[in-house]
Amino acid sequence: MMAVARLIQTLWQGQQRWSRLAWLLLVPFALGFSALVRTRNVLYDWRLLPIRRATPKVISVGNLTVGGSGKTPFVLWLAQTLQHRTNYRIAILTRGYKGSRSDPTTVGVGGEIRATPAEVGDEAVMLARSFSGVVIAGKNRLKAAQLASQDFASALVILDDGFQHRRLTRDLDLLLIAGRQDRPGLDRQWLLPAGPLREPLSAGRRADAVILTKGGQPIGLEPGGVGPPLFSADLVPTSLVESVQGSWHERPLGLLHHRRVLAVAGIADPTPFYALLQEHDAELAEVVSFADHHTYTQADWQTIVTAGQRCDLIVTTEKDLVKLERFPFPTGKLVALRVRMQVSNAECLLSRIERQLAHQTD
Repeated sequence: MMAVARLIQTLWQGQQRWSRLAWLLLVPFALGFSALVRTRNVLYDWRLLPIRRATPKVISVGNLTVGGSGKTPFVLWLAQTLQHRTNYRIAILTRGYKGSRSDPTTVGVGGEIRATPAEVGDEAVMLARSFSGVVIAGKNRLKAAQLASQDFASALVILDDGFQHRRLTRDLDLLLIAGRQDRPGLDRQWLLPAGPLREPLSAGRRADAVILTKGGQPIGLEPGGVGPPLFSADLVPTSLVESVQGSWHERPLGLLHHRRVLAVAGIADPTPFYALLQEHDAELAEVVSFADHHTYTQADWQTIVTAGQRCDLIVTTEKDLVKLERFPFPTGKLVALRVRMQVSNAECLLSRIERQLAHQTD
């Protein structure tokens, strides 16, 4: 899987002659996919495809690309912040990507975990570990929203990765866009499989607000231009997390200082994760990378433990920790880097969200 991901990135960047030629073979498929996506959006815009309303109010958080843009950490920040600022009983709804269960499943309530990563996916369990409200996983977002309303009296649900899920009426659409990196490439405005876009950039006009993550400027959406208001956000490390007999405990970031670290990550783009470790004075002795949402095996655990013998700490992400904590590691050896979303001009964004929620009719 990692080899396939690297090949795709090489084709998208098109820095070599062979990769540019190979990329050209993907263009007809991208044009076909673009036509299907545009037709689907027109059918929803004209209400020729059904759009249903759930009982709770709905905020959707999503993006236009494959790969990491910080959706899940932003969803967690938004849910925690609105929980403290408003009277809404809030539930987070996630697809449960790569989980075995398809029907809506309660993942966690008040920090109590009721499902495993194998059943509902790693991101759902990670959210439930950190959010004191309700987390529900399910491919049918309408049924998941109704479950949140009926069983937990949730008056507001937040969809994680919901921008393309147009079957459910939402009261707000928040779009996250990872900032443009100054790298050469052919992928910038191409849809899959010739580029990373799920939808054309013009679909961003559906958003009520755009949150730019990872710095830089987004392609096609410039500050001060016509379109939704722009905000910026980035991930900031807050602590380390250790799993002790199934419970998570925070440890200070200072434990990284001048320690030899084995970094383990199964995420879409691990480069920022490695950079954060080095920014906190960790000596990045070795890295072990897996594909996004990787399911860890006994052989993977043995590889990690063997490599970790040459290091002081094994540091992973919270998304990976929910899957690695079932394996035996020496006490204090395995920790996860906890990051939180920091939103610039957050008060302006939150006030805008609250006003729009208040003006929506049930």
